[in-house]
Amino acid sequence: MEVKEEKFRIRTYECGIDGRIKIFSLMQYLQEIAALHAEQLGLGFDKLSEMNGYWVLSNIRIEISRLPGRDDEITLRTWPSGYSRTIATREFVGKDQNGSDLFHAGSEWMVLNKETNRLKNLFRLDLSLPKTGVKALPDELNRLEPNGDYRVGAVREPPVRVPRSSIDLNGHVNNTEYVRWGIDALSRAFKLEDSIRYVQATYLSEVFEGDELDLLATSKTGGHFSVLGKKSGTETNVFLMEVSCFTAGLAESAEFNL
Repeated sequence: MEVKEEKFRIRTYECGIDGRIKIFSLMQYLQEIAALHAEQLGLGFDKLSEMNGYWVLSNIRIEISRLPGRDDEITLRTWPSGYSRTIATREFVGKDQNGSDLFHAGSEWMVLNKETNRLKNLFRLDLSLPKTGVKALPDELNRLEPNGDYRVGAVREPPVRVPRSSIDLNGHVNNTEYVRWGIDALSRAFKLEDSIRYVQATYLSEVFEGDELDLLATSKTGGHFSVLGKKSGTETNVFLMEVSCFTAGLAESAEFNL
């Protein structure tokens, strides 16, 4: 399978206070090159619309060596790396202008029916995807699972009410928005003192404009943090996110037993 390669220059408004690209902005680049490659392969937005479907990101993990900064030129490479009945996998590699690694990422995607939002069987779609392929990450990409950490000792963040600006072409919240909300929640609850080493987000349920999410943040030893997003007033889990930093310290924050 041909590898898609594109160059991007990091814009000022995509950077945080440290001068490095924000994680959700980086994910927007990954989403863009994935969409471009899907179009090139004849599997893009218009083709899926003809099939009454659309792509959604189900799971992604980004392992970071170094985040690029303002005005840096980066080269992104992506390729599909296999599929099952419900999941298609895609890999990403980012390099700087000198060819040094910035990050590696693995991702899982699904096709949903536009009318029912139910999963489509990829074996029944003529997608011409490779059954296997080279992986960008050294370990298998597994989905995150909620556990008891979110019941005891989690920090309850203020709920997020989904604004219209978070809705994408498919009519639901874009995958990068969850990561933005999750990073913001962790930054409020805990002091993330150093560079992020990896981010993983697993998507569990769609949300739409006007929906409200409760964010539950937890901290573990060794600079590991997690966020669980739930639909307010329900037991419906929306997304899970894990973040690991090279170093991290705990900031003052109230805790609630849930």
